[in-house]
Amino acid sequence: MIDYHLHSYLCRHGHGDIYQYVESAIEKGLSEIGFAEHIPVPELDDPTGRMAIEDWDTYIDDVLAAQKNYPDIIVRLGVEADYLPPHMRFIEKFLAAYPFDYVIGSVHFVADWDFSNPALAHRLDEIGVNRLYTLYYQLIQEAADTGLYDIIGHFDLPKKTGVAPTDDISDNITAALVRLQKNDLVLDVNTSGLRKEPGEIYPGRDILEHAFQLNIPVTMGSDAHHPSEVAADFAKTRTMLKEIGYMTCSVFNQRQRTRVDL
Repeated sequence: MIDYHLHSYLCRHGHGDIYQYVESAIEKGLSEIGFAEHIPVPELDDPTGRMAIEDWDTYIDDVLAAQKNYPDIIVRLGVEADYLPPHMRFIEKFLAAYPFDYVIGSVHFVADWDFSNPALAHRLDEIGVNRLYTLYYQLIQEAADTGLYDIIGHFDLPKKTGVAPTDDISDNITAALVRLQKNDLVLDVNTSGLRKEPGEIYPGRDILEHAFQLNIPVTMGSDAHHPSEVAADFAKTRTMLKEIGYMTCSVFNQRQRTRVDL
């Protein structure tokens, strides 16, 4: 079993250090884990949503040390890199500068609004729920076309707002999934939604069934922000994936993808 979506205290909204996550994973019998801290973007006004640039070396050093000090588990160096159109030149250069095993592409911002931040929920009234979903899936398509990412994270994240669209957005979802398929990207099956407002995984079962029909591969992630959340709700999520038809999940080594049994 693997968990490819882990965040430590370094992201500034998580708890626990790298080593505590590794030890939690070993206790839970995982064979492989990957850390995916939020990419620092110095010019972005997001003081608690991502790493500070001055902490980046600590992150790299701690993950590399964990790889050496814990021979009983595979530890991968990943990053969660937002798709942020105004900042893509910086992000592209940053991603090229480090030996990542994989890069998770995610969309948290629509324009300058981090819709995933509950403290900013009031801004939903400015944009409107239907426009939020429309813009979000357009940004997912653009992100998929960049060639910068290996995995697309929490594919239906806008449901974290707790407000469902009143328009039919099925075409938007299909268009985004087709773009993942075209660019040979992996879908992050992210269990954090079960612990938060949506009460279901990201993405929901209907989307995963559609993704399976399109032969889009998946990987597993808890999006843990505390060591106790490593592999949270994985047993029932694996059962659901197998019911859909998935028998493997994707793993990465130096941006090269292979598959392991679920």
